Amino acid sequence: MVSSVDRRDCGPRTPGRYFGIIHRFARRYFAAQMEQLGLPSTAFPLMVRLLWEDDISQEELADDFLVDKGTIARILARLEEAGYVTRSVDAKDKRVKRVRVTDKAREIAPVLHAARRAWDGKLLDNFTPDEKQMVLGFLERMAENSQEHWGDLDNASQGNLQ
Repeated sequence: MVSSVDRRDCGPRTPGRYFGIIHRFARRYFAAQMEQLGLPSTAFPLMVRLLWEDDISQEELADDFLVDKGTIARILARLEEAGYVTRSVDAKDKRVKRVRVTDKAREIAPVLHAARRAWDGKLLDNFTPDEKQMVLGFLERMAENSQEHWGDLDNASQGNLQ
């Protein structure tokens, strides 16, 4: 079987194409990690985010991951059912649901962080230390560009591509 990376005739060499390939492989990798823990395949980035900054609203999570509130609510319901998070109504604003990790989630934090480090190591395998710093610098600038041009998507959704 030829991987999508090996097929040079399947499209132009663009950042978007390669980000898509990396994203698909990352999703598979982290889904396998979550499966071993009995967690939803989509839970990895959410769990890492919550372990980094606990006590956040569902809406903030949806905004951070650029997904709708229903998607976040469904993942959180499964995590809550499994005992990894709790959700409660915000004391100051009853419309807001706060999400907190449990001790059970904190127990698996080392496993999640090890999986993240292992994936990062796989991505940067065979790079020199200088190349790693260059790649990270380029990616940081691309992320900043993405955030800066986020408003352009509103124009694109209205048919005004630029």
